[in-house]
Amino acid sequence: MLRNNERGFTLAESLLSLMIIVMLAASILPLMVQMTGQSKVLWERQKGMRFLYEESGKRLLEGKDFQVVYEEEGEQYDISWETTKAAACFKVSGQASCINKQ
Repeated sequence: MLRNNERGFTLAESLLSLMIIVMLAASILPLMVQMTGQSKVLWERQKGMRFLYEESGKRLLEGKDFQVVYEEEGEQYDISWETTKAAACFKVSGQASCINKQ
């Protein structure tokens, strides 16, 4: 007949499973931090592009160069347009992104 095993887990089994969980957490945590940083940079870039689009829609018909500074949520967005070069640029968190006419 079958014996009923009611002893539960041994200390070794519990420590082994705890060690596996800690190792998984230690390997996943740096990836999560990196992904969060990349997400913030991409979000700021997207907002900068939106500001550039909105400002160029307002001022492009004037045919003049312009430079505008937006400040939102503690970040400063420098937006500029150079008509002679046909270049639109924005700068946020010290990183500039430009779009040039091909």
